[in-house]
Amino acid sequence: MSTRIAPSRERLLDALRRAPRRPLDAALQGTLRHLRASARSGRGVLADLLGRAEGFAEWEHYPPRDALDARSGYRFYYHAHAAQQRVRGEHGHFHVFAPRRPRRAGEADYVHLFGLSVDARGMPLRVFTTNRWVTAEHWQDAAWTLRALRRLDLSHARPRRVASWLEHMARLFAPQIEAVVLERDRRVAERARRRPREQVLEDRRSHILSQCAADLARQLDILQAADLA
Repeated sequence: MSTRIAPSRERLLDALRRAPRRPLDAALQGTLRHLRASARSGRGVLADLLGRAEGFAEWEHYPPRDALDARSGYRFYYHAHAAQQRVRGEHGHFHVFAPRRPRRAGEADYVHLFGLSVDARGMPLRVFTTNRWVTAEHWQDAAWTLRALRRLDLSHARPRRVASWLEHMARLFAPQIEAVVLERDRRVAERARRRPREQVLEDRRSHILSQCAADLARQLDILQAADLA
Protein backbone atom coordinates (compact mmCIF):
# COMPACT_ATOMS: atom_id res chain seq x y z
CA MET A 1 0.00 0.00 0.00
CA SER A 2 1.23 3.49 -0.81
CA THR A 3 1.19 6.35 1.66
CA ARG A 4 -1.33 9.10 0.94
CA ILE A 5 -0.05 12.53 1.89
CA ALA A 6 -2.48 15.35 2.67
CA PRO A 7 -0.59 18.58 3.46
CA SER A 8 -2.68 21.07 5.39
CA ARG A 9 -3.80 24.33 3.80
CA GLU A 10 -1.50 26.19 6.20
CA ARG A 11 1.49 24.11 5.16
CA LEU A 12 0.76 24.71 1.48
CA LEU A 13 0.33 28.44 2.08
CA ASP A 14 3.68 28.59 3.81
CA ALA A 15 5.45 26.54 1.12
CA LEU A 16 4.03 28.65 -1.71
CA ARG A 17 4.96 31.89 0.05
CA ARG A 18 8.54 30.64 0.39
CA ALA A 19 8.76 29.49 -3.26
CA PRO A 20 10.79 31.62 -5.72
CA ARG A 21 8.31 34.20 -6.95
CA ARG A 22 9.28 34.54 -10.62
CA PRO A 23 8.92 30.84 -11.63
CA LEU A 24 5.69 30.59 -9.66
CA ASP A 25 4.25 33.70 -11.34
CA ALA A 26 5.23 32.36 -14.75
CA ALA A 27 3.59 29.01 -13.99
CA LEU A 28 0.42 30.67 -12.79
CA GLN A 29 0.10 32.94 -15.82
CA GLY A 30 0.97 30.08 -18.16
CA THR A 31 -1.65 27.86 -16.58
CA LEU A 32 -4.33 30.51 -16.97
CA ARG A 33 -3.39 30.97 -20.64
CA HIS A 34 -3.69 27.22 -21.21
CA LEU A 35 -7.09 27.11 -19.52
CA ARG A 36 -8.41 30.01 -21.61
CA ALA A 37 -7.07 28.48 -24.83
CA SER A 38 -8.62 25.10 -24.03
CA ALA A 39 -11.95 26.76 -23.24
CA ARG A 40 -11.91 28.61 -26.58
CA SER A 41 -10.91 25.61 -28.68
CA GLY A 42 -12.74 22.90 -26.77
CA ARG A 43 -9.55 20.82 -26.90
CA GLY A 44 -7.87 19.73 -23.71
CA VAL A 45 -4.11 19.65 -23.49
CA LEU A 46 -3.99 15.88 -24.09
CA ALA A 47 -5.40 16.32 -27.61
CA ASP A 48 -1.98 17.45 -28.83
CA LEU A 49 -0.41 14.31 -27.42
CA LEU A 50 -2.93 11.60 -28.22
CA GLY A 51 -4.45 12.70 -31.51
CA ARG A 52 -7.63 10.79 -32.27
CA ALA A 53 -9.02 9.38 -29.02
CA GLU A 54 -10.02 6.06 -30.60
CA GLY A 55 -6.35 5.39 -31.36
CA PHE A 56 -5.30 5.58 -27.70
CA ALA A 57 -3.99 2.28 -26.36
CA GLU A 58 -3.36 1.27 -22.76
CA TRP A 59 0.31 0.85 -21.76
CA GLU A 60 1.65 2.54 -24.92
CA HIS A 61 3.99 5.49 -24.45
CA TYR A 62 2.93 8.89 -25.80
CA PRO A 63 4.91 10.07 -27.63
CA PRO A 64 6.31 6.66 -28.69
CA ARG A 65 9.97 7.60 -28.07
CA ASP A 66 9.14 9.84 -25.11
CA ALA A 67 9.27 13.64 -25.16
CA LEU A 68 12.88 14.74 -24.72
CA ASP A 69 14.23 18.23 -24.31
CA ALA A 70 17.56 17.64 -26.05
CA ARG A 71 19.09 20.78 -24.56
CA SER A 72 18.24 20.18 -20.88
CA GLY A 73 17.98 16.38 -20.93
CA TYR A 74 14.64 16.37 -19.10
CA ARG A 75 11.96 14.12 -20.54
CA PHE A 76 8.47 12.76 -20.01
CA TYR A 77 5.96 10.32 -21.37
CA TYR A 78 2.26 9.69 -20.90
CA HIS A 79 0.46 6.37 -20.64
CA ALA A 80 -2.44 4.59 -19.02
CA HIS A 81 -2.65 1.33 -17.13
CA ALA A 82 -5.60 -1.03 -17.46
CA ALA A 83 -8.85 0.61 -16.35
CA GLN A 84 -9.09 -1.41 -13.12
CA GLN A 85 -5.64 -0.18 -12.07
CA ARG A 86 -6.41 3.55 -12.38
CA VAL A 87 -7.66 5.85 -9.65
CA ARG A 88 -11.20 7.14 -10.00
CA GLY A 89 -11.53 9.63 -12.86
CA GLU A 90 -8.01 8.98 -14.15
CA HIS A 91 -7.45 8.85 -17.89
CA GLY A 92 -3.69 8.24 -17.59
CA HIS A 93 -0.57 9.70 -16.09
CA PHE A 94 2.73 11.37 -16.89
CA HIS A 95 6.14 10.23 -15.75
CA VAL A 96 8.73 13.03 -15.60
CA PHE A 97 12.49 12.41 -15.56
CA ALA A 98 15.69 14.36 -15.01
CA PRO A 99 18.97 13.48 -16.72
CA ARG A 100 21.70 11.77 -14.78
CA ARG A 101 25.11 13.15 -15.61
CA PRO A 102 27.73 11.94 -16.13
CA ARG A 103 26.35 8.80 -17.73
CA ARG A 104 27.80 5.47 -16.62
CA ALA A 105 27.92 2.43 -18.85
CA GLY A 106 25.34 -0.17 -17.94
CA GLU A 107 23.32 2.18 -15.71
CA ALA A 108 20.19 4.23 -16.40
CA ASP A 109 20.90 7.82 -17.44
CA TYR A 110 17.62 9.19 -16.05
CA VAL A 111 16.02 9.76 -12.65
CA HIS A 112 12.28 9.70 -12.00
CA LEU A 113 11.10 13.00 -10.50
CA PHE A 114 7.36 12.46 -10.08
CA GLY A 115 4.22 11.07 -11.65
CA LEU A 116 1.11 13.11 -12.40
CA SER A 117 -2.30 11.50 -12.88
CA VAL A 118 -4.80 13.47 -14.97
CA ASP A 119 -8.36 13.21 -16.19
CA ALA A 120 -9.42 13.14 -19.86
CA ARG A 121 -8.96 16.93 -20.14
CA GLY A 122 -5.41 16.75 -18.78
CA MET A 123 -6.46 18.27 -15.45
CA PRO A 124 -4.38 17.05 -12.48
CA LEU A 125 -5.72 14.51 -10.01
CA ARG A 126 -2.70 13.41 -7.97
CA VAL A 127 1.08 13.45 -7.83
CA PHE A 128 2.93 10.28 -6.87
CA THR A 129 6.27 8.50 -6.62
CA THR A 130 7.19 5.01 -7.75
CA ASN A 131 9.58 2.32 -6.62
CA ARG A 132 12.80 2.04 -8.62
CA TRP A 133 11.88 -1.08 -10.59
CA VAL A 134 8.78 0.60 -12.07
CA THR A 135 10.73 2.87 -14.43
CA ALA A 136 14.18 1.18 -14.18
CA GLU A 137 15.63 4.54 -13.19
CA HIS A 138 18.89 5.44 -11.52
CA TRP A 139 17.76 6.02 -7.93
CA GLN A 140 18.62 9.32 -6.28
CA ASP A 141 17.66 10.53 -2.83
CA ALA A 142 15.11 13.23 -2.09
CA ALA A 143 17.66 16.05 -1.82
CA TRP A 144 19.02 15.35 -5.32
CA THR A 145 15.54 14.79 -6.75
CA LEU A 146 14.14 18.05 -5.40
CA ARG A 147 17.11 20.05 -6.68
CA ALA A 148 16.52 18.53 -10.11
CA LEU A 149 12.82 19.36 -9.86
CA ARG A 150 13.62 23.03 -9.30
CA ARG A 151 15.72 23.00 -12.49
CA LEU A 152 13.02 21.31 -14.58
CA ASP A 153 13.16 22.60 -18.17
CA LEU A 154 10.92 21.18 -20.90
CA SER A 155 10.96 24.29 -23.08
CA HIS A 156 12.35 22.39 -26.09
CA ALA A 157 10.30 19.21 -25.65
CA ARG A 158 7.42 18.37 -27.98
CA PRO A 159 4.43 18.49 -28.15
CA ARG A 160 5.09 22.02 -26.96
CA ARG A 161 1.69 22.71 -25.37
CA VAL A 162 1.81 19.48 -23.38
CA ALA A 163 5.38 20.11 -22.23
CA SER A 164 4.50 23.64 -21.17
CA TRP A 165 1.41 22.51 -19.25
CA LEU A 166 3.38 19.79 -17.48
CA GLU A 167 6.13 22.19 -16.46
CA HIS A 168 3.54 24.63 -15.09
CA MET A 169 1.91 21.84 -13.08
CA ALA A 170 5.29 20.90 -11.60
CA ARG A 171 5.79 24.50 -10.42
CA LEU A 172 2.28 24.97 -9.03
CA PHE A 173 2.25 21.64 -7.21
CA ALA A 174 5.86 21.76 -6.04
CA PRO A 175 4.87 21.56 -2.33
CA GLN A 176 2.87 18.38 -2.93
CA ILE A 177 5.64 16.86 -5.04
CA GLU A 178 8.20 17.65 -2.34
CA ALA A 179 5.96 15.98 0.25
CA VAL A 180 5.60 12.74 -1.71
CA VAL A 181 9.31 12.58 -2.56
CA LEU A 182 10.26 12.98 1.10
CA GLU A 183 7.69 10.36 2.10
CA ARG A 184 9.07 8.03 -0.59
CA ASP A 185 12.54 8.18 0.99
CA ARG A 186 11.11 7.72 4.47
CA ARG A 187 9.27 4.57 3.44
CA VAL A 188 12.29 3.09 1.67
CA ALA A 189 14.50 3.79 4.71
CA GLU A 190 11.94 2.20 7.04
CA ARG A 191 11.73 -0.96 4.95
CA ALA A 192 15.51 -1.11 4.50
CA ARG A 193 15.89 -1.57 8.25
CA ARG A 194 14.35 -5.02 7.87
CA ARG A 195 15.99 -6.23 4.62
CA PRO A 196 18.60 -5.11 2.07
CA ARG A 197 17.83 -1.81 0.38
CA GLU A 198 18.30 -3.33 -3.09
CA GLN A 199 15.54 -5.82 -2.33
CA VAL A 200 13.25 -2.98 -1.25
CA LEU A 201 13.85 -1.00 -4.46
CA GLU A 202 13.23 -4.07 -6.64
CA ASP A 203 10.20 -5.41 -4.74
CA ARG A 204 7.52 -6.03 -7.41
CA ARG A 205 4.83 -5.93 -4.73
CA SER A 206 5.59 -2.25 -4.12
CA HIS A 207 4.61 0.00 -7.02
CA ILE A 208 3.43 3.43 -5.80
CA LEU A 209 5.34 4.53 -2.69
CA SER A 210 3.54 7.80 -1.94
CA GLN A 211 0.82 9.98 -3.43
CA CYS A 212 -1.03 13.22 -2.84
CA ALA A 213 -4.19 14.73 -4.32
CA ALA A 214 -3.59 17.53 -6.83
CA ASP A 215 -6.65 19.76 -7.24
CA LEU A 216 -5.96 22.71 -9.53
CA ALA A 217 -8.96 24.77 -8.40
CA ARG A 218 -7.92 24.37 -4.74
CA GLN A 219 -4.31 25.20 -5.56
CA LEU A 220 -5.33 28.40 -7.35
CA ASP A 221 -7.48 29.31 -4.36
CA ILE A 222 -4.53 28.79 -2.02
CA LEU A 223 -2.32 30.93 -4.27
CA GLN A 224 -4.93 33.67 -4.09
CA ALA A 225 -5.09 33.36 -0.30
CA ALA A 226 -1.31 33.70 -0.21
CA ASP A 227 -1.59 36.90 -2.29
CA LEU A 228 0.30 35.17 -5.11
CA ALA A 229 -2.50 35.07 -7.69
